Amino acid sequence: MIDKLDIIDLNLNKLEELNKNKFSSIDFKEVNQQLETAISELVSTINIDQEKTINQEQVFLQKILNKIEMLELKILPKANLLNSFSKSII
Repeated sequence: MIDKLDIIDLNLNKLEELNKNKFSSIDFKEVNQQLETAISELVSTINIDQEKTINQEQVFLQKILNKIEMLELKILPKANLLNSFSKSII
């Protein structure tokens, strides 16, 4: 499970870098897809190992959830703005 959490953490770091640089919809979609895949795999693992809870994993998971919330607050407005521009008629 830790390896899946590491993958999620690395992709969250990529999102953080995307937020600092010029926003790229293509890069955002790519990293977002990687995150969705990793999170889906993690959820499967959690469902299988639901009764086996390790404290280290809980701490790491909380760290990742906090990072996701922080990035969502920063990136979601940019993504929504970009999406509204792409839907507008010129």
